[in-house]
Amino acid sequence: MCDKLNTMKNKCWDAYISYFYSFKNFYIQNKNDQQAIQDITTSLQLLENEDSMSVSMKPGDLVAAKYENDGLWYRAKILNIEENAFTVQFIDYGNSELSSNLKILPEKIACYRAMAYHCMLDDVEHEEYVILTVNDIYSIIFDFLGSIEVIVTFLSHEETYLVNMKWDDRCIKTLVNNIISYGITPKTYETLKEIDQSGAKMAVNLIYAESINEFYVETEDSKEIKNKIEHILENETVWEPLTEYKIGKMAIAKSITDSRWYRVRILMIHKEGECTCYFIDYGVQDKCSEFYEAVGYLKSAPPFIKLCSLHIPNMKKNEKLFECLSKSFTNEMEQCKNKKMTMTVVKTGEPIVVELFVDDFNVAKLIKPIPVIVFNVIHLNILTVQVNSPSRQAVITELSTIKTLNPVERPKYCKMYGALVNDHWYRAELKNKFKSSMDIMLVDMGSTVINVENVYELPKHLENVKYLTLRCTLGLDQKYFSVYKLKQICNSKTEFMMIVFENNNVDGHLIRLFLNDEDVTTIIKKD
Repeated sequence: MCDKLNTMKNKCWDAYISYFYSFKNFYIQNKNDQQAIQDITTSLQLLENEDSMSVSMKPGDLVAAKYENDGLWYRAKILNIEENAFTVQFIDYGNSELSSNLKILPEKIACYRAMAYHCMLDDVEHEEYVILTVNDIYSIIFDFLGSIEVIVTFLSHEETYLVNMKWDDRCIKTLVNNIISYGITPKTYETLKEIDQSGAKMAVNLIYAESINEFYVETEDSKEIKNKIEHILENETVWEPLTEYKIGKMAIAKSITDSRWYRVRILMIHKEGECTCYFIDYGVQDKCSEFYEAVGYLKSAPPFIKLCSLHIPNMKKNEKLFECLSKSFTNEMEQCKNKKMTMTVVKTGEPIVVELFVDDFNVAKLIKPIPVIVFNVIHLNILTVQVNSPSRQAVITELSTIKTLNPVERPKYCKMYGALVNDHWYRAELKNKFKSSMDIMLVDMGSTVINVENVYELPKHLENVKYLTLRCTLGLDQKYFSVYKLKQICNSKTEFMMIVFENNNVDGHLIRLFLNDEDVTTIIKKD
């Protein structure tokens, strides 16, 4: 049999899931292979029976085996032999079965490579645990994945392939977390997509921010929707009892905590009449009892608070970086809670993916990692960072090409000059004058102050290029982290990516640094 491709990493396929055991154990087929799979299957149905073939069969041999569920013949590999029964794996689909009906596989069909690729998803330990312990969720996932087309990106070269997988431009992990946390099944998701329109813009008020992927807002229509829903819940007297208890089912239920009625989706069924639920209009989970059908306006009305996820284009997959961005986002949102906010719907569904603006500033741009150079490391919690903007880089590059500049006889404060330090030109501002020298601040080098005898006239277009230097803190305990290790990796050429957790112009901005996608705290941790 022909070998599979040996350079799978970074490949991206439109694919189908041919068999699903779990997120760590499933098989896919390339969409482009569907015609070949069909042709092979059609050919196998025409083979004549070979009664004597089982005598010479051994594990590892390729055969045609009948799949008892549909009575059709498929290519298979013998895994084990016990008396007159064979355990086989259907190599174009991935599933294994016990079969006693085998045929010899013609060489021209055997030479095709196996069409099923054994895969496992990346970073799904929690989701894997949930689906393997909650049968209802497993059934939802199993049925759904067997009916859709997905986009698979390979992260490794060899089988079992480590992959990422998307559906409807969303990570499969997001789909599963929607079911676990919010009771949003694939069917519910399709319904929720119709509530909003992609591109819609609206003024909003922030209610609560848990993370980048989970924050809640009120819209201009929220008050009217809330009043109408609460009026119906408080005044309706005749309800239709809920007859079907299943995960994702929308219902009206009484909270065990406060004995009030709410619109909910069922998350976990404990016993008939008692379930853990997601409160659709409040974004919380609690146990409920006394379930009734949601009908009319209670079924069709959108939540009076919206569950949102922030749109951050081109963000690298890095769990630690994402955690830091989420912390930065929640801190920023706490500071901006009473400010004017608007949002634009990028992708409908729940959560809706949105661009969020505070006073017309795009929040995703506000919190995105910033390239910086680190200077003047006095302590883990006293250091200076220089924003390594394209304009700073352009200034430094141009200054490196300049041979001479004209000296300035009477430099003035708050004006930009050139300074020659160790045969390199830098931009500088005057700090103090002395008889035969002066203190200057190198504005593109972390505002480092040095003493020189002369400053020089800069080209006019370099004088007004802006710079930004920040006093910062890592917020770390020196008992556990090494300032020496930090100094070792900081120099005028090493670029870090910085995320600001909290703005503080007095004591220093609380930040987290990343070097080549690695959290610096892991690099400077004491042994």
